[in-house]
Amino acid sequence: MNIDYLAWHVSHELYTFVRRWSGELKPDNKPEIFCARKDLKDDYFSFSEFEDYMNQCLAGKFVSACPVVFSAGLKENQVAYAYLQAGDFYYLVGPVRFDSKVRLYYHIGEFEIPKSDFNAVFSSEFYFFCSNILLMCNLFRKEILTRDDIVYENCEEQIRDSEIMEEYSALIFERQELEEPHNPYEQEIRELTSIELGDIEMLKKSIGEDYLGKTGVLSKDELRNTKNLGIVVMTLASRAAIRGGLMPEISYSMSDVFIQKIEEMTDIVAIYTAIRQFEMEYAKLVAEIRKQDEKKSKEKQSIWVEASKEYIFKHLHEKIRVQEIADYLHLNSSYLSELFKQQESMTLTDFILQEKVKLTKNLLTYSPYSYIEIATYLGFSSQSHLGKVFKKYTDMTLRQYRERYGREQIQERRKAELISNE
Repeated sequence: MNIDYLAWHVSHELYTFVRRWSGELKPDNKPEIFCARKDLKDDYFSFSEFEDYMNQCLAGKFVSACPVVFSAGLKENQVAYAYLQAGDFYYLVGPVRFDSKVRLYYHIGEFEIPKSDFNAVFSSEFYFFCSNILLMCNLFRKEILTRDDIVYENCEEQIRDSEIMEEYSALIFERQELEEPHNPYEQEIRELTSIELGDIEMLKKSIGEDYLGKTGVLSKDELRNTKNLGIVVMTLASRAAIRGGLMPEISYSMSDVFIQKIEEMTDIVAIYTAIRQFEMEYAKLVAEIRKQDEKKSKEKQSIWVEASKEYIFKHLHEKIRVQEIADYLHLNSSYLSELFKQQESMTLTDFILQEKVKLTKNLLTYSPYSYIEIATYLGFSSQSHLGKVFKKYTDMTLRQYRERYGREQIQERRKAELISNE
């Protein structure tokens, strides 16, 4: 591995010094220095001061497991460094400034950095700094270190489990004494399910449900607590909307906007109103999506119905079975039958027979074919079978229909009428 390139890479990424030692920290063990910047100075604390702090205060406690991130300088213009082991070498990376305030456990040296020098130090996001440090570490490790590991080992204000449990126990006791439980979980499920289904009326009812319980207390400040509740509701509502079909990026972006609006508000009642309004917006969008999906589904269903009709028209002179149509369309026959019935309000078999009857009427009226010839042409098993079907749909026999509507019979009646009129 080209470890020199690794050091130069991190130096260029963070616009800072990377110092490297092969062995323990000793005054006579001078580091190699990697840095292309000529305008950057870093001689504010002595090497011996750094050596003493690392060897005595830290005692090598974290070096083999996790990088040590520490600050240096006065409070007004602090810079930060990382000390770590990577392979057979030890590294000191820094100085950098952090964009946001990061409170670190470890601090070396109360000294003032000239303003010009401080301004020349690269301003980095804390996580970007950590990513570069982790790159150096993890290339030489089997067990992967993460940014959370660095934060846990180096940053102040870690919450102890005992503190959490003490506050939890106290809160549970207080709520039981005052008989103030949270509102039931079932109501929350109904509320979120309403958004997921795009059911606006159901959402209104679930919001309007009344209980003796209380909403969560997420802050001791009432305004902050209301805003926090709004953030929680928007988070849950956005996920419910995604489950309902809303695109994740749209849902997340809406949540960002809604939460920002809530953060800007100062009226508690107005915040609660806004929360409900934003929930409704999610429900309306999901309802519209479901409506569009239903329309598309019906359009798709219509395609299968029309394809079935087209098949029937092309094969009217044959004996048509529903299974044959389904096989042709690569559909389940039961599904096709149900689909056809829903859209046409008649069974597929009835439609086939009605179309055959229509063609039978045409043949009886305009063709000289005999009844048996018509039955054979249209795929009926016999003249009797055709006669029964025809009678069912017209209340007339084949003979009655031809005698009344047949072309020859009509012509003969017209001739007879002309003669009688003369």
